[in-house]
Formats: sequence, C-alpha cells, structure tokens
Amino acid sequence: MSNQERQLLRKKEFPDTARDALPIIENLIINRNKHDAAMDLIAEFVFRERKDDQRNPQQYPKQLQFTSRLSSIEEFQLVLVLCNFFSRPGPDATRNAVFFSLFGGSAGKTSVLNKLISTAVSGSIAPLLCAAGTWMQQLGCTSPLSLELAQCIVKDFIIFSNKSSEQLKSLPMVAPRFAANFMTAVTDLYLNGGKGQLVAPPDLLLDVITEWVSENPALCLASQQPMALPSGAIAMPVVTPLAGLIRWCVLSLLITSKQELYSKLHLAVLQSLLEATPPITAPPSALNAQHLALIVNSLHAEMDSLVKMGKSLNEEYIHSCLERFAQAVQVGLTSRCIFGNILQLVCRLETLPSKNKLLQIVIVANKPT
Repeated sequence: MSNQERQLLRKKEFPDTARDALPIIENLIINRNKHDAAMDLIAEFVFRERKDDQRNPQQYPKQLQFTSRLSSIEEFQLVLVLCNFFSRPGPDATRNAVFFSLFGGSAGKTSVLNKLISTAVSGSIAPLLCAAGTWMQQLGCTSPLSLELAQCIVKDFIIFSNKSSEQLKSLPMVAPRFAANFMTAVTDLYLNGGKGQLVAPPDLLLDVITEWVSENPALCLASQQPMALPSGAIAMPVVTPLAGLIRWCVLSLLITSKQELYSKLHLAVLQSLLEATPPITAPPSALNAQHLALIVNSLHAEMDSLVKMGKSLNEEYIHSCLERFAQAVQVGLTSRCIFGNILQLVCRLETLPSKNKLLQIVIVANKPT
C-alpha cells in the first residue's frame, strides 16, 4: 500500500476507514503475501490502535505498546462493518485467513470479537460463524479466548433469556463446525472436576445441546470435516465434544436429581458414538482415551468426598453413574472411535472403588488376556 493511499484513508472518518481498509488488507494477505503490512493496516484503521512510546528501565531502546482507542459506539460500528465484510461471497480460505489476521490469539480484541460473534448468531450469518468455528478449532476450543467466547454466547443467549432463541436452536444447521466447537468449549466450563466444585450447566443450555445432539447425532463430528485453511497452514488436532458430553452425563448423577434431560442426552451421545465409526482404512479419531481417563479422576475425587461425608458408595445413583460411563466406553470401543492408550484407560477403570457389575463386564471384555 502506497503512502498516498494510506494518507487518503487517514482523512476519512471511522468506521469508513475500516470499511475501506478491509479489502486492501484481504488483498495483502492473499494475493501479495504481505502479512506484516496487513497487520499494520489492521492496527491503525480497523482497531484504531495507538502506538505509545514507553521507556522500559530494563531494556533499551523504547518499547512500542498498542492501545485500542475504540469507544463502545465505535465497537458497535465496527461489528456492523465486519458483519457486512464477512457476508460477501468468496473463498472460505480467504475469509478464514482474514479472520485469523484480525483476531489471531490476541486477548486485546475480545470485546469486539465477542460482540461480533454474538451478532452473527443473532443474524444467522453463516460465513462469519464458519470462520469463527475454524478460528476456535485452530486456537483450541478450550483455550482461554475460545472459552471466553463460549461464555459470552451463554450469557447473551442463555443467562439473559427465559427461553432459547430460534437462532440458537438453528445454529447447527447454519454453522455445524461452530456449533460443535461451541459444545466442546461449554462442556469444559461445566461439570468439570478439574476446575473445582462441580457446577451444572444452566437448564436452558442443557436443553439446547440435548436437542442439537438428539436431532443430529453426527453434529459432534462436524469439527472433523476438512477445513479451508490458507496455503501453508497446518490443521490443529481435532477435539470433539464427545468426551465433555459423556462427562456431563456421568457426573450429573452425583449432583442433581433432574435426570430426564441428561438421560436423553446420554442416549443421543451413545448414538453419536455409533455414528463415529471410522472407515476400515482410517484410524479412530473421535474420542481420546486420555480424556475418558480424566473422567475417572473426577469420579475418584467425588467419591472420596462422599466417603469423607460418611456416605455409602453402594447407593443407586452411584451405580447409575458408573453404568452410564461403562456404556459410553463400551459403545466407543465397539465403534472403534476411541484412540490413544486404551489399555491405560481400562486399568484406570479398574481403580474405581465401587464394584459395579456392568463396569466389571466392560473391564473384563477389554482387558488383554
């Protein structure tokens, strides 16, 4: 981009600067492979970042720090500009490349990002949601930025709502990859023994996800579909929501008596595991044995707490909990969709203190002779 073109942009008012800069940024990223120049334009004309010179006493020369100057109104204006830009027809790989360049892994842009994706869900803007789904997958669905985005969607469409919106219900049809990766993120937020006390998901969120998976068992595998990545980009390993959903169904029995929806979700997850059977020539890829072993860790922690409170591990709900887990593991093994160290998983199952009959059958059937 010439200095004259840059000066012309500087004479315009925001958000016109962002609107006019975005096609130039796209051209630099895709056609000219000038990523550094594109990032400069993004900083100055899209996010209006200011370079502040600050002397660091531990380091010379001066350090350049970037500070966003967007007000709340300007953030809203930028969201509308970005919605229009990403709604244009064009190659998915190009759209994804621009989205990555705009938001990358920077925590400083989450306010705009969260507003943008919430607006995209409300407006069912498929191209934008597809780009966001790819971004989550490449960054990691349980990364801090992905989790923050998932929390924003839950807050906007679940916490502040009396009933689920039609846009949220139809999300799997609009953007299946985003819906699958959103599920992976939110399952990490709730009923997660690794994050302290077990907290159940909001009833409305549970209802929506149960409806999604029940109506479309293959949705859990949407993140495994090929991604449209820029040339030279490497696809990150795929994590499906299956392990998180199994954990919800299993651990929910330890904290709540509201089991009707969890029972329905459990049946839907079992159907998803059957759908996950890979072709004969392909290795398993849908469910990591290590992630299932983490559920064993959570069960140990919760059962230890029950014992300390003087409760028996022979209660009916404990057996129901272990039976759900055993069913999921067996269906996953039968469907050949579990990968990783399966022997180690079976050994971990043996450490569970309660002698549940179905669990013992699964252990014996899958333990090497």
